[in-house]
Amino acid sequence: MSLSGDFSQKSCTSRLCRFIILALWVLFACCIAPLSAQPKRNDSLEAVLNAMRREWGTIVDTTIVNMLNNVAKEYLTSNPFKSFDYSEEALKYARSLGYKKAIAEATANIGNIYEQQGNYERAIESYLEALKIYEELQDKRRRALTLNSLGIAYSKRGNMRQSLESYEKARNLYTEINDKRGLAQTLGNLASLYSDKGNDRVALTFYEKALSLHQEFGDSTRVAFALNGIGIAYINLGDYDKALEFFRATERIFSGTQSEIDRVTLGDLYTNFAIAYSSKGLYREAKIKVQKALDIAQESGLRPLRQNSYAILSDIYKGLGNYQLALEYSQRDNQLKDSIFSEESDKLLAAAVRGYEIKRKEDSIRTLTQDKQIRDQQLQLQTQQLQLQNQQLIFLAIGFVLFIAVLGLLANGYRIKRRSELQLQHKNAELEVANQEIALKNEHLEELNNEKNEFLGIVAHDLKSPILSIKLLAQLLHDTNVATDERIRFTNTIISSSDQLSRIISNLLNVNAIERGGITLDITPFNVSVSAYSVFEEYTPRAEAKNVKLHFESLTDGECLGDYTAVIQIMDNLVSNALKYSPGDKNVWFRIYGERQWTHNNHHASTSATNSFTKSATEYITQHCIRIEVQDEGPGLSDDDKKKLFGKFQRLSAKPTSGEQSTGLGLSIVKKMVQAMNGEVWCESILGNGALFIVELPQADV
Repeated sequence: MSLSGDFSQKSCTSRLCRFIILALWVLFACCIAPLSAQPKRNDSLEAVLNAMRREWGTIVDTTIVNMLNNVAKEYLTSNPFKSFDYSEEALKYARSLGYKKAIAEATANIGNIYEQQGNYERAIESYLEALKIYEELQDKRRRALTLNSLGIAYSKRGNMRQSLESYEKARNLYTEINDKRGLAQTLGNLASLYSDKGNDRVALTFYEKALSLHQEFGDSTRVAFALNGIGIAYINLGDYDKALEFFRATERIFSGTQSEIDRVTLGDLYTNFAIAYSSKGLYREAKIKVQKALDIAQESGLRPLRQNSYAILSDIYKGLGNYQLALEYSQRDNQLKDSIFSEESDKLLAAAVRGYEIKRKEDSIRTLTQDKQIRDQQLQLQTQQLQLQNQQLIFLAIGFVLFIAVLGLLANGYRIKRRSELQLQHKNAELEVANQEIALKNEHLEELNNEKNEFLGIVAHDLKSPILSIKLLAQLLHDTNVATDERIRFTNTIISSSDQLSRIISNLLNVNAIERGGITLDITPFNVSVSAYSVFEEYTPRAEAKNVKLHFESLTDGECLGDYTAVIQIMDNLVSNALKYSPGDKNVWFRIYGERQWTHNNHHASTSATNSFTKSATEYITQHCIRIEVQDEGPGLSDDDKKKLFGKFQRLSAKPTSGEQSTGLGLSIVKKMVQAMNGEVWCESILGNGALFIVELPQADV
């Protein structure tokens, strides 16, 4: 026994010594040895990993998992295929160990690889999974980093609003933890987003702030990123000579660094050079640069970079008058773009999110049912114990009666009987309370079941029509030769149906998140007029399509104290509702007021108690409010409609004027979000004379 213990101890000590030697070797290879080439670092880490595997055999612990994740990160830019293999292996072992931090890290690595290859749906899915784990671990720094990656994926996929929301959340987190490096990176991402939206003056402001922070830390690589972004902004502004100056400065920094440059970043720089040269008519220089970018894309399998290179080559050959080559590269561009942004990928992503939320709802119902069964078993056991106690008391009474005199027997029998009656009454009272609790549980389960049935009914009814419309029109476009005008009309209908599907799914997911307390508000001051104007711009084309005049008026520059994303969604729902129920040749007014007294005196007492979100809004009570009004000239509301106006799954007597769909969730979401931000919402309407929806939210101190 002693010999075995000594042997085990010596074995562990020997293994520990060898591990320390390996760790020192890693330190020397990664930090002390000259940084001559990045692949040597990759090979060194991989060699250490293989040595650890040979030493430890089939044993896998957190050290091995962390090393797998580190090797995967090092291969991310140089060999994404090998990086994917190591990330998958790390994810498998981390899940078997229940190692949440490593699970999130491996999942985020996989998301980065998908994003590089242009598979943005899979990338978004991976980032969301990693983000959920970091929220559970309360790791704000990694949450912010993942939100930045998520914003990039949303931006490349064309989801600009989701991208902006992700960047703003990352920006707030970095500010909260005072991480200036992360803040600088986020500012650069915001600049790129505004540049994509065509607001290059704003983009330049963000790029300059990011550049200042990067220069403060002496981070030459990040300085190069910022310079490259400024050059892109100048291209969009038409100042190509200025753009080339910043691109050359970026290239000088890259050529002067000893570490390996990210292949994606280098490829993007070459395409930016090519665009600037081509815009100046310098097609020879443009072809040289874009060919370098295409070589990188083909070596690393970077589909988005390859697609962008084809598009630039098509423009170059068009400028040279070689229309045959221009057409050939344009066809390659379109084919690759179709494979990256396919309709099937949109359906898969939407189905995955929808299936995930439905499963969570069913799991909640299943948990409540199991709790009821356990409660019933506990009550049954208590009843059996009570019966056993009563039997024991009776036996003791009988023995006591045999021991004492007849008179004592009668007296004791009376006392025992009285005590038993009191105990039974007490137990009966407890059972009554328990039965009432069970009845309440049953009622709650019935409500949940009804909500689930209503939810499935909406999915079956409201989603069936747009899905069938998209399928039939797509099949018609595929199987027949359709005239150009008809093709445009069909594709517009497909886009409209897709938007309708997106709005229905978004509303269902928002209600589910609110009901389970899964939304955390980020209360900050912001200019509500700017946000409102973006909503007005978004809905102006829809209003014109219905021949409805949409008016916008802002009488304040005051800042609203609320959650930016929630306020945008509130205004979005109200304007959408007004347009939906407005007939042609009518008007819709969208107005913003500030520095007003609250309309209702009992505002603070009535709303703060009902707040069910993670962060209480009561600390943001102010003396003034921001008032948002949306007024239409539709059919108005009856008294019955007003009673159920803000309820969930409510269908009103008024019908949309152009056959639009309604899930009956929009105003319910508005009500819950307004109350969560310590505000109020109500409607003033007379049947036949339109409706006026009013929202009052706290205003930042003036």
